[in-house]
Amino acid sequence: RNDQHDDDHHPENHHHPLSMKKYLPLFASLALFGCGVATSLSLTQANLDKVHNDMSPSAVKAILGDPTTSKTEPIPIVGGTETTYVYDTKTSEVTIIFKNDLVQEKRGSFNN
Repeated sequence: RNDQHDDDHHPENHHHPLSMKKYLPLFASLALFGCGVATSLSLTQANLDKVHNDMSPSAVKAILGDPTTSKTEPIPIVGGTETTYVYDTKTSEVTIIFKNDLVQEKRGSFNN
């Protein structure tokens, strides 16, 4: 039977490329306003100065956005957890250390 092969020649069976265009603005805005993404706008020394001891990880993310890298590991002997957030920019690196989900230490600065 040839009718399946014939269907390939009917343009209405193919998705028209213009149908995607109406979704492009949505994708673009989602990319720009992603949840808590660290950008050069949030990674400033002024924002870093707002981060202080005993802040929670979510409070730090609200100011600086998501870290470039993060890791959580158990603290030996005394117990609890230590979480390290690293924020990398082209010109600087900042490390924020949490003990039991509270800021204990900040290292580095943003050069901007």
